[in-house]
Amino acid sequence: MLSALAPGTVFGVPVSLAVCAAAVLVVMVLLVTVVAWIVLHRADRADFPAVLLGLAHVISALCGLLPWGKPTPPPALPQAHLNSQETEPLAAPTVIVVREEGAASLNRREEP
Repeated sequence: MLSALAPGTVFGVPVSLAVCAAAVLVVMVLLVTVVAWIVLHRADRADFPAVLLGLAHVISALCGLLPWGKPTPPPALPQAHLNSQETEPLAAPTVIVVREEGAASLNRREEP
């Protein structure tokens, strides 16, 4: 068994494994950087909020590939309304009539 003081270890991990883990992390960071750069240069400035939110989804999914990563669901993408200028009609006002008569007086008929 290797100890932390062995010459071929870094923090108790074999050097080859540490180099491999560092290479994987560097590749993942470069992948995210390249994808973000390409997407941001091709997107219109008006679409930046939706683009950045989409990139958050991608980065969160990539975090799930890390052994210690726990992907968290980012907020939902905003839905574009087809007719954003039309508003839905207001509800009709509700009228409540309150009488002082009891229920028993409503059942009686007054005969002339």
